[in-house]
Amino acid sequence: MDTRLQRAVELAIALDKPLLVSGEPGTGKTQLAQHVAHMLSEQTQGSEASFLPKPIEFYTKSTSLATDLFYTYDAVSHFRSKDHTDTSAFMDFTALGRARVLAHGRSSASLQAPRIQPLLARCPELADRPQSSVVLIDEIDKAPREFPNDLLNEMESGEFRIRELDFSLKKAQNDARVVVILTSNFEKSLPNAFLRRCVFYHIPFPDDDQLLDIVNLRLGLDKSPAVREALQRFKSFRDQARQSSNRVPSTAEFLDWLRVLRADGLLIDGAFPPGPAHVARTLYESSLVVLLKDGLSPDKANPLLM
Repeated sequence: MDTRLQRAVELAIALDKPLLVSGEPGTGKTQLAQHVAHMLSEQTQGSEASFLPKPIEFYTKSTSLATDLFYTYDAVSHFRSKDHTDTSAFMDFTALGRARVLAHGRSSASLQAPRIQPLLARCPELADRPQSSVVLIDEIDKAPREFPNDLLNEMESGEFRIRELDFSLKKAQNDARVVVILTSNFEKSLPNAFLRRCVFYHIPFPDDDQLLDIVNLRLGLDKSPAVREALQRFKSFRDQARQSSNRVPSTAEFLDWLRVLRADGLLIDGAFPPGPAHVARTLYESSLVVLLKDGLSPDKANPLLM
């Protein structure tokens, strides 16, 4: 982990604030939460309120509401049901709600209300003792603008309410921690009031060695001459796209391109890319649709086609 990123993680934990991480797709924003959860789990093994080894994940949608972070209620199924009248039978805790519940522990007096017992029974990680956790809220910028604003009170107070059950859960007063990591591609801006309550870190586009390490980690491809040549062509195309104000392909698309090249058997040292007269040239050019979302133009000196 980058030392500056590690510092941002440490500050977010120390200040008890969410960590907002931005960066291009494929730069490791989602993997960060997995790494932090694993690291904190190892560091707190055997202690009170130790961390779960994996993050509790929430993948934001364009229709997400702030309450979706805490629980879901299938009102349609409830309305159609003839066998169940208990509202809690159609509810489940979701990422941040589960984390808050785990921080209390099953034996907590706050979790003894009969009306929430069916929900607790569907929370397999729940133990008698309090547990800490990392919560990943992925791609928060996909949500409606009201979503982060509606989270402000819950982020500061640590309390949430299940309106349908008339139940509120306050922040656990013990050693359990809930570390929240949010990711954003900054496809749209986030409210200033929300940003003020976060520790922020932008993961820059990786340099050559970092990108090759990502390729090795994700795809198992070593730093062969063919992979290095593909990388240089990809970077040249990125530079060209940026200068001409066209769409710039991301790290994630580069990884997809390498997957295609490997599957087609084109990553051959000394023969990559296939020359214009090579039998595999058409196959190579067809792979470029992974990167070139604006179409190919023969009039442009495209570094991928040279």
